Amino acid sequence: MKTTDVTECPKLRIWYCKADKKSGKPIIVQDLENGVTYNTNEIKLDNVNIRMKFNNAVSKAKQSGATTILEVF
Repeated sequence: MKTTDVTECPKLRIWYCKADKKSGKPIIVQDLENGVTYNTNEIKLDNVNIRMKFNNAVSKAKQSGATTILEVF
């Protein structure tokens, strides 16, 4: 597994929200470049760097109970 030092701000934050499971779209995508957040049931990304760290949740993710967020660069 390759580890990359990512010092820039992420473009996306992605987390699972158990409360949205019944909607069929429990994956929350926060687009930090465009300032929008949306729910989905699937996300596919090509040619990206990611970072995932325990207890890195902020703002909306933390409010929904998430503790670990996938950050996409």
